Amino acid sequence: MHFAEGRDVPTWERRHQQGEVPDRWPYGLDGLARHFPTAKAREVGALAPTKLLRSLFLKRSGLVDDDSIELSWEEDVALRMLQESPTGKVLTGVIWATDEDSSLSAKVKRILIRRALRRTHLVWALSRPQVDIVARWLGPDGPPVRYLRFGVDTDFWAEQEFPERPMLFSAGGDRDRDPATLLRAIEIVRRTRPDVDVLVQSRTTLSPPDGVKIVPYLTHAQLRAAYGRASVVAIATRPNLHASGMTVSLEAMSVGRPVVITSTAGIDDYVAHGSTGFLVEPGDHEEMARQIIGLLDDQAAASRMGSRARKRVEEHFTSARMADDIAAFAMSI
Repeated sequence: MHFAEGRDVPTWERRHQQGEVPDRWPYGLDGLARHFPTAKAREVGALAPTKLLRSLFLKRSGLVDDDSIELSWEEDVALRMLQESPTGKVLTGVIWATDEDSSLSAKVKRILIRRALRRTHLVWALSRPQVDIVARWLGPDGPPVRYLRFGVDTDFWAEQEFPERPMLFSAGGDRDRDPATLLRAIEIVRRTRPDVDVLVQSRTTLSPPDGVKIVPYLTHAQLRAAYGRASVVAIATRPNLHASGMTVSLEAMSVGRPVVITSTAGIDDYVAHGSTGFLVEPGDHEEMARQIIGLLDDQAAASRMGSRARKRVEEHFTSARMADDIAAFAMSI
């Protein structure tokens, strides 16, 4: 399994043993060792333009020369992996390639990524709607593209007793988060329920409503504690195809908390509207606030929803099950 240089998997393993981070390897990919006992985590260095271009543009037979399996979590790492010209089966995830960034650098990068992904043997996406789009982008002679359900470490993100005092929490900062909509929703919540504590983990530079605390970073352990204190977890995102917010939503659900999240492509596979949380349209801060307030006003209903959320994660969205699915992909080609 390939990781970007600097990920430092050995340190991650030590921190996992100390209870500081989920899963033995990032993303729970240590679970692949159940199927491939010799699985190793390797770091790949920065892109070397000459080496990358030679690897991507020299003709290859496409045949597998040995029985090794080379994996990367996402397309940026896949580029680094493929510049080494692996000779075995190559599988990778894809996350950002469907972004609509129109800058010249983004366009050039997408050209290189497309060429790289077409040299793999299988590609997966964490959002079901993204699968067809990636498959069309890669072309009819490209590799198969499969849907992979994301999963989290349900032991680390263990279910916690529902709090007596209502609290609203939000976390996450990827490029598709929508802090403006989130803070507008929170402003309505605070006007309606000034007694409710609100904590937001975000790197936004926007000014928060009165009584709202924003912190730029939380460790995994601090994040787990914040989920435990919360009675509702809210996530606002802009339209996107890679299910932005799914990690926070699954972590919160695993702890036993309902979520209110923007309904973007693929999110409904992770959050069941009306059962484990609520989905709202992008940019609709008033509806987001309404759903949050409804849960804050009925702690018993919120607790029941959180219990269903935990059960759903245990049944469908564990990192162990996700690793099993990746192994099945590898053995199918």
